[in-house]
Amino acid sequence: MASDASPISVLFARGLLARLTLWPALRIAVHQNWGGPQSAQKQRWLAGVIIDEFEASLPPLSASLTALDSYQSAPMHPSHALPEPDTAYIETMLLQIMDDEFEVALEDGSAFDVAKDVVRLWNDVKEGKDGYVKDLEMQADRMKGKMPQYEVDAGSASDWEDSDGDNEDESGSDSENFGEVVPQLLDRAKEEPDIDEDGFTTVKRRGGR
Repeated sequence: MASDASPISVLFARGLLARLTLWPALRIAVHQNWGGPQSAQKQRWLAGVIIDEFEASLPPLSASLTALDSYQSAPMHPSHALPEPDTAYIETMLLQIMDDEFEVALEDGSAFDVAKDVVRLWNDVKEGKDGYVKDLEMQADRMKGKMPQYEVDAGSASDWEDSDGDNEDESGSDSENFGEVVPQLLDRAKEEPDIDEDGFTTVKRRGGR
């Protein structure tokens, strides 16, 4: 994101960072350093990549000024501006980056949910609406210090991991908000996820780390 970012981009960045924080799969990957020592930086880098994609669809300021000077409407898509990314495009980007940077292959549909929310967020901030941004930030703030329950499977042994030290939820209903959903992180070599008798999905990573 450029240093002279527009108000739209600044508001979008706030909401996007909050939404990525609420993504259980990414929070697990960052918390466990699956992307290496730079895992936290990669999360912010991911946000920057998405922001750049949407910023590229904005008409340049010079084009808008030219249109005002000539009393004409600015073109919807100038030749040097790109179409806005859609949900499918952002979902593909998220899946690819999670695989490339964190060695995690997702098949739980969560990338689609994030992508859909990102597109909604962009549409809102373009109209000057900040309600959704504030809602995401409030939820992200509530999730500080929490991690969803998950199980790491290196192929031979499994261990429960829970940053709160409590995995005795008999109902398995930790799905009240973005941060409480147990994600399915799958090795692409596996055909089906492993779900234990308590309903928790096994987290599998490529490379056995």
